[in-house]
Amino acid sequence: MEDKQVSLNKGPQGRAGGYRTAMVAGTATIAVGIGLAAWQPWLDRDPFTMYEVGIQEAQYTVPGSSPGTCVRTEASEEERVIYDEDGERLASGRDPKEGEVLGPEFGEFAGDCLFISHIDNVPGGKGTYLVQWGGGTRSKYSEEDMREPAEPQKERFKTKRKSDFKPEE
Repeated sequence: MEDKQVSLNKGPQGRAGGYRTAMVAGTATIAVGIGLAAWQPWLDRDPFTMYEVGIQEAQYTVPGSSPGTCVRTEASEEERVIYDEDGERLASGRDPKEGEVLGPEFGEFAGDCLFISHIDNVPGGKGTYLVQWGGGTRSKYSEEDMREPAEPQKERFKTKRKSDFKPEE
């Protein structure tokens, strides 16, 4: 009679080990994904300077300390405060006292006074911010808008009309 060997292994070897390896790899991938989503390394969390460019009509200003400058007759040097969406105060600054008288290249805004406010060290990576000027209503801003430099904001006034900024009735 022939001696036959009996194998206790059924099917390909290491099959159960393969499942475990796949489960461990899958779990690790999910953990890394959750970690990246929480950390969000693609967000720029560096502090930045926020610029806000605004116009005051000439009738509400007086000449400044040097030619081509102007000063608001009211609400000069008001505090501008930045909050996160939960209402935590993040940064603040004062509006400038003097602004720049706009030239004829600014169309309807020629002769009006342009003010550039800035707030340094605004924490990055928040996505949405609330900005309050002079204790008034808080307005919502995206981080992208907050990071925009002053010059492009100023340049937009060359192509805008005053009616673009008036509330609709």
